Amino acid sequence: METLADFGNPLILAGSKFPILSVQAYLQITGMYDLPRGAALALILLVPSISVYFLQKYWVARKKYVTVTGKPTASSLKVVSPVVKWILFGLCVFLTTIILLIYITILWGAFAKVWGSDNSLTLSHFQYVFSVGFKAVTDTLIIAISSTPLAGILGMIIAFLVVRKQFPGKHVMEFTSMLSFAVPGTVIGIGYILGFNSPPLVLTGTFAILVLNFIFRYIPVGIQSGIAILRQVDPSIEEAAIDLGADSQYTFKRITLPLMIPAFFSGLIYSFVRAMTAISAAIFLVSAKWNLMTVQIMSQVESGRLGAASAFSVILVGIILVAILIIRTILALFYGSFKGTMLKI
Repeated sequence: METLADFGNPLILAGSKFPILSVQAYLQITGMYDLPRGAALALILLVPSISVYFLQKYWVARKKYVTVTGKPTASSLKVVSPVVKWILFGLCVFLTTIILLIYITILWGAFAKVWGSDNSLTLSHFQYVFSVGFKAVTDTLIIAISSTPLAGILGMIIAFLVVRKQFPGKHVMEFTSMLSFAVPGTVIGIGYILGFNSPPLVLTGTFAILVLNFIFRYIPVGIQSGIAILRQVDPSIEEAAIDLGADSQYTFKRITLPLMIPAFFSGLIYSFVRAMTAISAAIFLVSAKWNLMTVQIMSQVESGRLGAASAFSVILVGIILVAILIIRTILALFYGSFKGTMLKI
């Protein structure tokens, strides 16, 4: 589904030589000003995405995933042979090297005066970003920081309700909450334009439409992480706490919530990273008032300013790395305080 939904990479790398549905839908709307045809192409793109989603749901529903039962179980450590281990290690080193080379290339492009022609070092590209393009940096941060915690909290609530509670319409809620992940970003962007461009709810070009897009676009990862965690935990653990006199609120606070915390923070990291790097849906929703760094990067590439695009990319990666470090530090502090509390109890 991510491959089908990818927009920025094929737009830059393939262009017109290898047409991609998501790119063609965008070009029909922005280049040809033909919204109906762009929507039709997006609808065709929706068919394989939804098909893969239903196939995944069918496959997962047939399995059981309980691994934490509260009962002692025997475990065995399976180690591969030394030859296979070194082959796997070499493969990992190869892939890691390719990824690092991509980052090094972007870093070099950000400091080179004219990438590929004049490789003398300069800070002019960063000066451009912090003067002309800095509004896109602040806008992206504000939108990502606003949408990330809402997506994380809402995702955990939905995951808990889906796995641990019984109520009418539960399966409908699970299906609809996960559906946005199966829909390519281009389709969502076009849908938001069609849905919020006329009364009674006009949100096109506003801060709200970008935040709502990021919340509902990336909340499924938090939901799926929470569902995966809770399905690995046997409900009898929580039932045992209630049988021993703990009320439901205390059981949730002391047992269920700590088990969900890793899923919550993984959802936060994913939501923040995707909010910072998203372009497929957001490129339809940005405006003069609210712009994004990814859209600026795309604009700089199309204008031939690869140095400025690289400088934007370096700043974007730096912000994401700092955010991940902060979130992981908070997670480590939480577990440290939680273990201390449990030892006192």
